[in-house]
Amino acid sequence: MTPNSGNLPPLKNITASGSYLLKLIRPKDEKAADRFKLSKPDTEGKQYATCALFFLDGDGNCLTDRFNLKWHAKRLAILVGKYSGKYAPTPASEISVEDLWAYVEPAFGKLATCELEVTPDKEWNGKPQFRYKFKSIVPHTLPAGGGFPKPSADGEPTSNVPF
Repeated sequence: MTPNSGNLPPLKNITASGSYLLKLIRPKDEKAADRFKLSKPDTEGKQYATCALFFLDGDGNCLTDRFNLKWHAKRLAILVGKYSGKYAPTPASEISVEDLWAYVEPAFGKLATCELEVTPDKEWNGKPQFRYKFKSIVPHTLPAGGGFPKPSADGEPTSNVPF
C-alpha cells in the first residue's frame, strides 16, 4: 500500500477477480515519458511504442496494464474504444510514441465498470505481482456537462460514483 497526503484512501493492488468501477488515469507530466516509450529492440532490431496505463477505483484499488503495439494493438484499441465511447481503429504497430499518446488520450479520465480476472504472478522486489485480464468493459456515463455528479439539496450524492 502506498500512503498519500490527502483524504484519499491508500493505493493497493487489485488482488481478487471481480467487478470494479475503474478510472483510466492520465500520467503526470514527469511520468509520461516513463509510461509511453519505445520498447527494447527485438531480434530484428525493431522498436515498438509501448504504454503502461494506470487504473484506479474510489477505494484505492489500482492496477497497471502494459501494452506493446507489436502484440497488443487490438487489445489496446478495444480498451480505448470502450473507455472513450467511440470506435478506435487498431493502431499500426509502427505508431510513434507521440501518436500513441494522442491515440489513448480520449480515454484518459473516463470511468468504466470492468470485470477483471486476476491471477497471481511471480514476485518482484519481494512484492507479489498480478496478471489482469479484462473480461468485460462497460463505459460509465457521467451526467451532462461532464465532471462528477453534483450533490443533491440534502448533501447526498445523486449517483453511486465512489470518487
